[in-house]
Amino acid sequence: MTSPVSPEPSPVPPTPNPDPVPPTPNPDPVPPSPNPNPDPVPPVPGPDPAPAPPDPVPPVPGPDPAPSPPDPGRPDPLPPVPDPGSPFPPTDPVPPPTDPVPPNPL
Repeated sequence: MTSPVSPEPSPVPPTPNPDPVPPTPNPDPVPPSPNPNPDPVPPVPGPDPAPAPPDPVPPVPGPDPAPSPPDPGRPDPLPPVPDPGSPFPPTDPVPPPTDPVPPNPL
């Protein structure tokens, strides 16, 4: 059994747009507040500034300085410290290898 075909629904009519909201008028700007201290505060007098330093005195020319003495160099080195020897008994020397590795031909 086949189900009956439903008819196409009728289109919904568009909703009309409401009237746009009118823009809010700007209020009057706030007037600036009057300056409570219109007169600037005068500077407090202080001590007189220090006088400028005098011009530097140029050096008085004189005789050439004496040459510096020669460098005496290093003092004698300390004498060598004797070797007290090893506290361990001497060991046998390591023998050379018996079969040396042949050189690589490459």
